[in-house]
Amino acid sequence: MKRISSLLIIICLLLTSCQLSSGNAPKENSPQGEQNTTAPNSLEGVTLTELTSVTDFETVTDINGSTVTVIQNTVSNPVSTPLPAQNTTAQATVKPTSPVTQKPTVPATKPQPKPEPTPAEMKAIWISCYDYTSAAGKTKAQYKAVTDKMFKTIKENGFNTAFVHLRANSDAFYKSDIFPYSVYIAGKEGGSLSFDPFAVLLESAKTNGISVHGWINPFRVNTQSNVNVLSASNPAKKILDSGNADGRVCVLSNGIYYNPSHTENHKLILDGVREIINKYDIDGIHIDDYFYPSTSEEIDKAQYSAYKASGGTMSLSKWRIANVNAFVSALYSTVKAKDSSLIVSISPAGQIDKTLNEAYADCRTWLRQSGYADIIIPQIYFGFEHQTQDFEKLLKQWASLPRHSSVRLMCGIPAYKCAKSDAYAGTGKNEFVENSDILVRQLKSIRSNKNYSGFALFSYADLQRADCKTEITNLKNEILK
Repeated sequence: MKRISSLLIIICLLLTSCQLSSGNAPKENSPQGEQNTTAPNSLEGVTLTELTSVTDFETVTDINGSTVTVIQNTVSNPVSTPLPAQNTTAQATVKPTSPVTQKPTVPATKPQPKPEPTPAEMKAIWISCYDYTSAAGKTKAQYKAVTDKMFKTIKENGFNTAFVHLRANSDAFYKSDIFPYSVYIAGKEGGSLSFDPFAVLLESAKTNGISVHGWINPFRVNTQSNVNVLSASNPAKKILDSGNADGRVCVLSNGIYYNPSHTENHKLILDGVREIINKYDIDGIHIDDYFYPSTSEEIDKAQYSAYKASGGTMSLSKWRIANVNAFVSALYSTVKAKDSSLIVSISPAGQIDKTLNEAYADCRTWLRQSGYADIIIPQIYFGFEHQTQDFEKLLKQWASLPRHSSVRLMCGIPAYKCAKSDAYAGTGKNEFVENSDILVRQLKSIRSNKNYSGFALFSYADLQRADCKTEITNLKNEILK
């Protein structure tokens, strides 16, 4: 009888062990012991409404009018690995191969992913074409003395990055085989220099530990509408002299521009970008808000008519947005093809809808999707007392936009307005005259908003402007905190 009892105990224990190893025991992490056997990424039987909770859909119309639906940012709901089933049977005669817990255990907490390291704050300043000292008539040593002083001042004021104008128009501040030297650097457009001024500037920046990003105005040819100001070597002048039959260059009352709808212009600009990143050890390429120069239907009438004749169905505005998006995407790919660590940044105007409707710059897409930019820096050049577009309102608007994890958001602030009246600010027109802490307060607001990871100041010349001295000193003290 004792032998039979012992056999029964052993059989029971063996049956229990088999039950555990077969995986039929209740799973602690499934409700009521039921295991979810549906693959987490399966779309079978899921309605569109349900799917949008885990997937971002976007219908994209390409430049030829074809419509495609893109599924982005699919979120997988990973199934937690269940804990081993609890065995509460007495183990008097069999030594378990793993510890047995007699009391119910707390369900395992899903491991949280390690947070991404917080990027270092980018403290940037724009060095515009108007901030340059001309290299005309100077020796290399004389010009280096100028650039050494420039970057020493930038460093002393707490900045770590400079967006340096390399092409303000259809020109160059570096030795280029495509564009003529700028009037701002060589005394006249197409002038000659005995040394490469940007190579000298870059050396001064590196000596002072300042990161340099090459800044171009993509489609602007000149701020004047007089085509005679263009040198014979200017690509735009060559196009105009050859008849400009296909409207590649637009001559408007507010200046001369490359037509953004013309793909040959895209190629010209990108060739210039390749030239820069192949010649110089810089940290990125930066563009600002010079896209479409006008909402007039005349500037790209020929191209849009051809698009419609080929079966295109987009409205003029959507087609223009697609043209700009195509250029920006191509710019990003061009830079990353050279070096994936190079940073592509864009600085659009601060009013989101106005930027879209007038320049056809689709900042929402550039923020929401990867492949357009690494950093977006809206120019929020408004005071706190601006009657319709106050700084805090715009800062929050940009921060509220959906943003891809690969895209950083910064904010541009306006040193150039210090000690000046703002005729467009309504009742707040004298805010920058009556106060000397506006930039400090703006920087504090930026730093207190977790969506921003830096700021950029426009521009270098204001660091040494006499009537802006108190404002800049206050800002410097805040930057260096």
